[in-house]
Amino acid sequence: MKKLLFITIAFLLAAGAARAEYPVGVSLGMVKVPEPEKLAQIKAAGIDHVEVVFNYFWRNAPENECYTRAYRVRAMLDEAGLEVWSCHLPFSRTLDISVLDPQRREENVLLMERMIRLAEIFHPQRLVLHPSSEPIADEERETRLQNSANSIGRLALAAKGIGAVLCIENLPRTCLGRNSDELMRLIGDFPEVMVCFDSNHLLQEEHARFFENVGGRIGTIHASDYDRRDERHWLPGEGVIDWPDFLRRLRASGYKGVFMHEVRAGENATPGNVVKAYKEVILGKTKK
Repeated sequence: MKKLLFITIAFLLAAGAARAEYPVGVSLGMVKVPEPEKLAQIKAAGIDHVEVVFNYFWRNAPENECYTRAYRVRAMLDEAGLEVWSCHLPFSRTLDISVLDPQRREENVLLMERMIRLAEIFHPQRLVLHPSSEPIADEERETRLQNSANSIGRLALAAKGIGAVLCIENLPRTCLGRNSDELMRLIGDFPEVMVCFDSNHLLQEEHARFFENVGGRIGTIHASDYDRRDERHWLPGEGVIDWPDFLRRLRASGYKGVFMHEVRAGENATPGNVVKAYKEVILGKTKK
């Protein structure tokens, strides 16, 4: 009887450990300019999933070149054997779906709709969208929240049209979606819309409360570390986040996606170090 109990406990512990090991992914923002050699390094590190960052296509290029760039990157990803989990739609100070001017807002939403149609070539499961830019004055905030929510509802239909789920990212400082209450206001009327939880954007709220409030609405994540003073996009373990607790709460939320890392390009932010940090810092595995 004791032996059977021991075997059962061991099985449950092993199953729990298996559930904790999400597929590892990285944002292509890490490599800045996607090139075959850099993508091959991601694959060689044992990473199979990536997030395509549309700012590479959209910024500082005419729209016709935007499309040719996107198709080139898709071909390079296919050659490298990398799977696209998510696409990060473009963002900037001016590309804001919450702006007060109706004409500018319509232009921005129309561009986002075109980018969503372009995203179909990557077959993403998730689309990441910023609910605003910044700065946002206090007296504008309520109107901007309503504007953003209206835009999100419209873009959710476009995302559905390509078979992807729209995920609204929590943002820092004066941006909309700077805490879980605002995020739930933005997506509350749209059950098909989910959240992209960026671990280093929470400056006004504890991670535990965010998980409690958003929970099952988390559709993807951006994992990186910080000092809680501002976003840093450091490797996990270089800042103050309690990663074992983060992982426990993420699992409890029912999240079943990719553990997507969004770390800055730099000396330490390499694909190999991402995998090492995931195993040793997040999973807590000691090096043998």
